Amino acid sequence: MPERDGPMTSPQTVPIGTGLTEIRERTRAYYNAVGSRYFELFKDELAQKTDDRALLTRFSELLGLKAELCDAGCGPCGHVTRFLADQGLHVTGVDLSDRCIDLARAAQPELTFRVMDMARMDFGSGSLDGLVAYYSILYTPKAHLPTLFQEFHRVLKPRGKLLVVVEEGDGEGWIPDPMGTGEPTYWVDFREPELRSILESNGFHSLYSAVRDPYHFEIQVRRISVIAETIAYPV
Repeated sequence: MPERDGPMTSPQTVPIGTGLTEIRERTRAYYNAVGSRYFELFKDELAQKTDDRALLTRFSELLGLKAELCDAGCGPCGHVTRFLADQGLHVTGVDLSDRCIDLARAAQPELTFRVMDMARMDFGSGSLDGLVAYYSILYTPKAHLPTLFQEFHRVLKPRGKLLVVVEEGDGEGWIPDPMGTGEPTYWVDFREPELRSILESNGFHSLYSAVRDPYHFEIQVRRISVIAETIAYPV
């Protein structure tokens, strides 16, 4: 799913179900519809975002050359997958939307992309050195985040590294469509201590966290990043 930037309105509650399966299917359909527009809007965004490039470089250096990595929710551009691959990592971009994967494959034909739900991944247990969730958990209700982070923990090796990037705020719920399809989409905002707490309750130890101000060309909300490492679950 392409979660590289945020909505243009605050989340609000509307009478639609919040079951994980329903939300994932609605999100898949939504990004199948808006994938092409999203590609045109965000395909070159990293060129303008020095802080984001520095963050991804920092994460890459923690993993080391040839580490096995997943870009979970890579979107239609595949640009974060591309950036990480250029750091010498073996990266697979995955996305719920088959339209987004088609676009990413066309844009980055030498890279690997797979249609996959990051809440139910096809990777073997302990098979990855790292995982990036770059604005890609923002469509998962907080009540279901333990399921998502436990899946991240499953596919990562012991002391595997996770990078999560989100937007700052307090809202959660269905929002009017920011891309023009007319369908609402689910959106979740976070506070930095809250995100660290959820991670640390689900098998991760926070190594680094930061909050940055938005660039002038972004939606004007701050961005939160957390780098964490897997730890053993309590027996």
